[in-house]
Amino acid sequence: MEVLLDNLIPATLLVLSPTNILIMLAGVVVGTVLGALPGFGAAQALALMFPFTFFMSPEAGALFFISIYAAAEYGGSIPAILIRTPGTAAAAITLLDGYPMAQQGKAARALKISLYTGVVGSIASSLIFLFAASGLAWVGLQFGPSEMFAVGVFGLSMIGSFFGNSPVKGFVATGIGLFLATIGSSGFAGLRFTFGLESLMEGLPLIVVITGLMAMPEAFRLLMARKSEAGLDLQSLKGADREKNRVGWKEMKKLSPTMLRATVIGTAIGAIPGPGATVSSIVAYNEERRVSKHPEKFGTGCDEGVAAPETANNAIVAGALIPSLALGVPGSGAIAILLGLLISKGVVPGPLLFERNGLLVMAVFVGLIASALLMLLVGMAGIRVFALVAQIPRYILGPFVLILLTVGVFADQTYTPHIIMALMLGAVAFWFEKIQMPVIPIVLAFVMGPIVESNLNRAMVIHGGDLSFMLTRPITMGLLLIALITVVLAFRRSSQARRSGTRPATA
Repeated sequence: MEVLLDNLIPATLLVLSPTNILIMLAGVVVGTVLGALPGFGAAQALALMFPFTFFMSPEAGALFFISIYAAAEYGGSIPAILIRTPGTAAAAITLLDGYPMAQQGKAARALKISLYTGVVGSIASSLIFLFAASGLAWVGLQFGPSEMFAVGVFGLSMIGSFFGNSPVKGFVATGIGLFLATIGSSGFAGLRFTFGLESLMEGLPLIVVITGLMAMPEAFRLLMARKSEAGLDLQSLKGADREKNRVGWKEMKKLSPTMLRATVIGTAIGAIPGPGATVSSIVAYNEERRVSKHPEKFGTGCDEGVAAPETANNAIVAGALIPSLALGVPGSGAIAILLGLLISKGVVPGPLLFERNGLLVMAVFVGLIASALLMLLVGMAGIRVFALVAQIPRYILGPFVLILLTVGVFADQTYTPHIIMALMLGAVAFWFEKIQMPVIPIVLAFVMGPIVESNLNRAMVIHGGDLSFMLTRPITMGLLLIALITVVLAFRRSSQARRSGTRPATA
């Protein structure tokens, strides 16, 4: 800690140099734009920008990357709110309340809440990173394969319990997502469910699943819209109703408990290698609904429903840096690329990094705060431009959205069958929505599936195929017990709702 504090002033001067400010500003703009592209998350953005760091110093390269990372997590919420197309998997949680807000003429309000809470989450988690890095790194070190398996099961229990108008549909959708995650090659079981098709041997890419299940149905609806159907009611952007889109100190104060809880959740989950922003968004959203006095409002366009996941998935940036820098263990795919950058510059992450490269570590901490402030400026300047997208008549917007989705899916691996997969998944999702089968659990379970399977396999190998590790490791047993309680309470709440003639809160 003393080493870090001794480097505070030099690191601040380094970050605030005109060159590094411009580098971070470029990173924020690039991250926001790439994060807003459906399925194009932080990891893909960093991989694309990696060649631009070849001539940068380690400090400048790290600042450039963390700016992109933080901005990409925010950028994913923009299309989720405006056109029900999440830019990242984590933003699929944001659209639950963000898109209904846009439909109610409060797109600017949703975008502001997403931006402001994301900035708060990023700054607050950066402060936690400074004062608790060593302690949180130790906590992250306690999570081995068996604990990560339990984390995945806990996440699946929440996905199935809280999404959809009944736990039965929620868990059926979760099962479908897990099935989709098993398609393709497996490190332990060869090929599965490929039906002899070469295009399925590598499985379904995440961008195909997100685009097909979340974005394609909306593109189909836009294409079927009549000419008489205008865009969303955003007259407030022209000054007709600014009050309902106002987000000032009063509104932020009201959201402060939500931001506090989500910051802690995002930072803590980020410190655990593996789960990522999607898990933190799920946990933060469900925790906020659990403590709310009006849980039935979630999914209808409430402020807390946007604030919780956006705070958490931005807080995870600093949280993921903790095991990465202190232990050399990447907390996410994006952070793994950041570690690759540092290693290519001759900087070795690990316990000695804080002693040998204290200036770099402190520069990363100060840079997180600076990039959050730059993200605030860029976001505020772009909110009106972003929100104007929703004013475009639906029948005009439809073809452009479909073209954007098709190009995005093809550009990921330049593979034509992926376009066909996305269109087929979109047609299935469109039908699922007609029969009120939730599609969000499918996407989230698809993300969680590999976490559960790979860590279960590793745990089985470590323990010689003995499943008793679930009962002998306290963290594992505790998380599995909580998951079981979550499922039981979900079915009990649904049963009580049916007896009373009311419908349980849905998302």
